[in-house]
Amino acid sequence: CLQPKVIGPCRASIPRFFFDATTGVCTPFNYGGCRGNDNRFISEKACQLAC
Repeated sequence: CLQPKVIGPCRASIPRFFFDATTGVCTPFNYGGCRGNDNRFISEKACQLAC
C-alpha cells in the first residue's frame, strides 16, 4: 500500500484502484496491463480492506 502508483508500459486501459499514501484514499486509475506493483486492486473495497 505504500508503493507508488505504476501504470506500466503496456497499452491496455484496465480500471483499477491504488492506495494513495499521501491522501490516505483508494483512488481509481487505468492500469496498462503489465508489470506494475502490488499497489493495484480490482475494486475500491479490496483496496480499503488491504490498506
